[in-house]
Amino acid sequence: MLIVDEEIANIEYAENQRRKDYFVFDSPPIWQKIEPVMVSDSISAESLSSYGLIKKGISQNKKQFLDFFQLNTKIVVLQIAFLILLLAFLILANSKWKKNILTLRNPIEIQAKIILKNPLLTVLSVGVLVSAFFYDSMVPAYAEFHVMVILFATVLLLPKVTHKKFSIFLWLLLVVYVINTFEAFIGVKVNLIRWILIVDTLLLFMSLFVGRKIVKSYPEKFTQIFRPFRIISALYMFILILALVANIIGMVALANYITKAVIVSLTFGVILYLAVKVFTSIFILIFKFRKSTNIQTITSMVNATHQRIRPLFNFIGFLAWMFFTLSSFEVFDFIVDWYGEIMATEWNVGEMTISLGGILAFIGIFIFTLIIAKIAATLFQDEWMVNVLPRGVAPAISLVLRIVVIGLGLYAGLSAAGVDLSKLGFILGALGVGIGFGLQNVVLNFVSGLILAFERPINLGDTIEVDMEKGVVTNIGVRSSNIRAYSGAEVIIPNGDLISKKVINWTLSNRNRRSKIPMKTSPDADPEKVIELFNKIAADHPNTSKDPAPKTYFYGYGPDGNLNFALMYWTTFSDTLKTDSQIALIIFKTLKEEGIQAPAPVRRIISESPGDKE
Repeated sequence: MLIVDEEIANIEYAENQRRKDYFVFDSPPIWQKIEPVMVSDSISAESLSSYGLIKKGISQNKKQFLDFFQLNTKIVVLQIAFLILLLAFLILANSKWKKNILTLRNPIEIQAKIILKNPLLTVLSVGVLVSAFFYDSMVPAYAEFHVMVILFATVLLLPKVTHKKFSIFLWLLLVVYVINTFEAFIGVKVNLIRWILIVDTLLLFMSLFVGRKIVKSYPEKFTQIFRPFRIISALYMFILILALVANIIGMVALANYITKAVIVSLTFGVILYLAVKVFTSIFILIFKFRKSTNIQTITSMVNATHQRIRPLFNFIGFLAWMFFTLSSFEVFDFIVDWYGEIMATEWNVGEMTISLGGILAFIGIFIFTLIIAKIAATLFQDEWMVNVLPRGVAPAISLVLRIVVIGLGLYAGLSAAGVDLSKLGFILGALGVGIGFGLQNVVLNFVSGLILAFERPINLGDTIEVDMEKGVVTNIGVRSSNIRAYSGAEVIIPNGDLISKKVINWTLSNRNRRSKIPMKTSPDADPEKVIELFNKIAADHPNTSKDPAPKTYFYGYGPDGNLNFALMYWTTFSDTLKTDSQIALIIFKTLKEEGIQAPAPVRRIISESPGDKE
């Protein structure tokens, strides 16, 4: 262990020394003649053939590649099998999806269809990228082979899902990456390396300039990266100018460091950008080809992909790109070490040790927990998730997830902060007594929220009536639930009231409701004819149910001498008011056309003369 620690210290020292060498003049200005660098006592670097160096490097990498291939044969077979299965899935999905691209209107469906029409490029780009993680580690030759394959497929496929002119930027980037790869084989030829670096820098600058112009001209094709790409491209163009100047004045190591970092950042940027698009498309395809999925669910899923899924994939892709970018600029390890030093800062307060790392860890974990809980709650309360899952399941999952995630986050945060939870038993016991006396209603509402989640007597979108309040349920929370009254007011009802009091749920098991329209006619009307008219009017209306059929009941004479009728029929709850109004208007017109008089109210005024009072 001591030997390993010593070697690690030596490596770190060498790395730090190499980073310091970036900012020194390691070569004369480019306009001065460079003296040949000796490889051995008798052979100079400048006398070696560039072709011979490249050939020798390829031979060495070939041997390294084959040796690694033989040592990892099982993983290679697994990788090939994965790629074949992915290719078969894409081909099968394309054969089932008969729609033409020109008939599609949604951008995500168009993108998915394009990816299905290019299954081989999709497999070589994203499939190889995913399967590369099957290996614990790779030798440089094997890793470069994977990157080359992925980048080449990306250059061919990405313009198809964005804009064809974007291929100019991608081809220039591919050329620079290839040149940079073979540049490592002729590293001893300093003068040639400097000129190759200049070519790389100019090509990179040109590619960024062209890519920036294309993205600006077609912003609708690059909605996810429009603003970030314009900012990053401008920053990288400025950095490349610095690299070019550094190379010219003699800071070759700095120019090489900057140029290679920009190449790696841009390469993995375009690869991950395409990967996000492919993953989003595959996510849609999984639901699109389910037999039980209907058009409404597909529409909901497409909308959800725009609002939730794609931003999530974009965020994951951005984090991965940041990792590669920080690693290429050699600042990732510095950030990790700096973070470790901060985490190690401690203070002793009595018998308790407080660390800055623990405090920051608690704050970070708790904030991250709240964000995850909010995302989970919002995700499972979205319309698309409510439509995909069985009725009432999404809100229940949302509520339980919030409770579980916050509880686990609080526990993990306290543990990370160094709090010994086993010593908090007495405090928790006292807190339990306080809760029992002072927070009874809070606990009652919390437990009632759990009951609502598991029993599901009330679901999002239900129309309920409780405590003289009637409206649509918009939220089922941990402590209380919200309903939107038909007057527009938002009513907050404690969960305890929804469990302990009488609640009328108008839409729990079905949304069919019986409507009743009371009507009166004059005494000389024919009741049988009126009943026949009323039944026909209700049966002909498109919103009424045919089984059971509408029925009209005759109640005889009313107190005022008129004939009383009641028309009853079944309709959807949401259409009740509209249907009642329309049928009532049709009844009014029909009675008028049939000559059936409506009841005329009669009022008799009896007055007494002064003599009568005597």
